[in-house]
Amino acid sequence: MKVWLILQTLTFEAISFYFVFEQPETQGIWLVFIANHAIACGSFTALCWLLLPRKYKSPIIGSLSFLFFFNLFLPLIGMIGTSCSLLIALYLPREQSNVTWQECEKSPLPQHPGDGVGEKFGAGALREILLHNSEPDRRLLAVAAVRNLPRQHAVPLLQLALKDLTDDVRLLAYASLEAIETQINETIALLKKQFEHKATQVKAYEIAQQYWELCYLGIAEGILKTHYLKQAEYYLNEANDIKVTASANLLLGRVLLSQERPEDAVPVLKVAMDGGLLLKQVAPYLAEAAYLSDDYTLARHYIDYFPTQKGGRLSQIKEYWK
Repeated sequence: MKVWLILQTLTFEAISFYFVFEQPETQGIWLVFIANHAIACGSFTALCWLLLPRKYKSPIIGSLSFLFFFNLFLPLIGMIGTSCSLLIALYLPREQSNVTWQECEKSPLPQHPGDGVGEKFGAGALREILLHNSEPDRRLLAVAAVRNLPRQHAVPLLQLALKDLTDDVRLLAYASLEAIETQINETIALLKKQFEHKATQVKAYEIAQQYWELCYLGIAEGILKTHYLKQAEYYLNEANDIKVTASANLLLGRVLLSQERPEDAVPVLKVAMDGGLLLKQVAPYLAEAAYLSDDYTLARHYIDYFPTQKGGRLSQIKEYWK
């Protein structure tokens, strides 16, 4: 089939050029040239289409039309160019490497603040080291690096390191967690002294924030967590007695939800909205309150106001409830 198409193309193309160069230029000769050249282009188009890779054969009409008209409007030159392109592409393809990864040298973990922990080693990378690295020294360095991360990222990783089989890793993680807790407690003690000296709404709110951070980070558990939540609720009520603010009511609603008191949290959260907060800022906590109250219809209503940013936890919850 291919040989026949090649011979037919060469024959009709040679005939068409014979009439142009060997016969007098008349209208009839030009019509014969166009007819023979068109038949040659049709044969050459079919030949090229058979040689094309499968992914370039579709759409059929588009690929055939391009090949035909390209060669039709460029007599002989179009065929030579198309032939060279096909031969080079089919028999001299670009080399492709089978290596899909690139080896990188192992980078040392930073041990001091300012060494660029966030530039090369984020929370995810350090977590992988703590979970999967078989070298105790490297896991120990990972714990040392974790201490330079923000608290909300450092505490879960340090709690993960408490389960390590190596004593040195566990002890360093425990000491780091204890240092964070001690720092927060010292801040609370200082703020309480300032509050006793002069009771202001800002100081009461800051004390409640520190107690809430101990619970939110997961440092406090069990009875201690219950005590901290009660203290946070107490100082938030003190702050509202001095001056009612939307931020204090929002945090109070979250504290009440952590104590599984949705019926008390909902009015407080609505007061926070009345104080100037947007519904989408309060909706996650109102949805949580509705869920704890087994009112799933209302929970779905508030979930509709969750942000749609891809990858976020709230957007994932929204997608799940759809």
